[in-house]
Amino acid sequence: MNATSSDAAGSSSSRRDFLKIAGAAGVVVGTGGVVAACSSDAAPEGATDTAAAATSSGASWSNLPIGDFIAGTPLAEDQMRITFLGTSFLPRLSQECNSIFVETGNGDSFVFDFGSGVSAKYTAIGVTPARQTKVFLTHLHGDHTSDLITLYCFGPSQDRKTPLNLYGPSGPTPDEGTDAFGATLKALMKWHEESFSFLPTGLVGQGDGYDIVTTELPYMDVGGVAYDENGVTITHFPAVHARDGSISYKLAWNGLSMVFSGDTKPNDYMLDQGRGVDVLIHEMVVPPDVWAEKNSGLAPGDPGWDQAVQTAQAVQQSSHTPQLALGYILSQTQPRLGIATHFQVNDDTVGPAVADVQSWYDGSFAIATDLLVVTVSKDDISLGQVTVSDFAWYPPPVLYPADELSPAKYPTPTAQLNQTLLDNDIPDDAFSTPPSAA
Repeated sequence: MNATSSDAAGSSSSRRDFLKIAGAAGVVVGTGGVVAACSSDAAPEGATDTAAAATSSGASWSNLPIGDFIAGTPLAEDQMRITFLGTSFLPRLSQECNSIFVETGNGDSFVFDFGSGVSAKYTAIGVTPARQTKVFLTHLHGDHTSDLITLYCFGPSQDRKTPLNLYGPSGPTPDEGTDAFGATLKALMKWHEESFSFLPTGLVGQGDGYDIVTTELPYMDVGGVAYDENGVTITHFPAVHARDGSISYKLAWNGLSMVFSGDTKPNDYMLDQGRGVDVLIHEMVVPPDVWAEKNSGLAPGDPGWDQAVQTAQAVQQSSHTPQLALGYILSQTQPRLGIATHFQVNDDTVGPAVADVQSWYDGSFAIATDLLVVTVSKDDISLGQVTVSDFAWYPPPVLYPADELSPAKYPTPTAQLNQTLLDNDIPDDAFSTPPSAA
């Protein structure tokens, strides 16, 4: 299947004109164009209202209503919630690199991918590192892994006092798989680990926050079990992306199911594993000519244009899913809701993409930007957009009794500084009483 150009894909003007959702107000669009708008302003009981500090909003698209969502809204026992914290391969202020956060009504939580920039989004919605202990990696590209440095390094000085559990694919050779990745990450950040180890970083009998436990998953297994605890089962299957060593995931809990593709070309594994799930989250890319134009600033006829398009085509042919192909995949799998991610949302990209998808598929569909929230039960699927502060501090951490914390490795904050450095430290009494206070 070949991607169409923007002009060919956007033949229906009714699919061009709605495009961007401003703030958290949802625009409901059917095949005939804009049919309604909705916004839900009521904060659920027990939710934490952060609207007073709101300065950021998203531009997700859906043919279902998108209302406001208040971070901290309780999750019912029969619900599953998926929050998009990174929705692009290209770092953008409104779309950082790839990550979703999945919560289940039994109190469990799971992270899928952890690309650059997403730590700030987790902080802004109030998810502390203690709830980010299980990370499932689809592959080891930087736009899916790079903020693990932040999570690993700063989690133990906050409330993640247990090991970071990384699940991910094997590689074509042992030194390219998740086991090697985890060991290398720990070795890379040794100086940071030591520098924070004057603080308690572990729990008695439960390991240390600076431990990394890896579970390497054979990348060619179809339906292999990655995780099976507390009623949650996460399986994996091959993805077709760039080179050997990429996988997709399927989570099942309480009769609900979700598939997260990661990056992949269209493939038969997805048609089999994604059939009939509640939510199918799949990557989608703009056509090569759009990719080339947006990322180079060139136009047809400019010197270098043909090379830019050829490069975009080569990248997409090795790795990604065109707009028409996603429509085909959704038509074959028929999820309750299909969601495109990894897609750069602009006023002139969404309309053609929706037209391509809807040429194959007429079911419920959304294109995600960061901070889109999907709440799923057996009877309902609702969408909301979180509005957050650009200046959020760390959310309140889990507090542990002193007798549950393991002793710190170093006895004092200055134990690792040599005496010459300490001799050059300006003492507090030199500046604690300024002249204006004398």
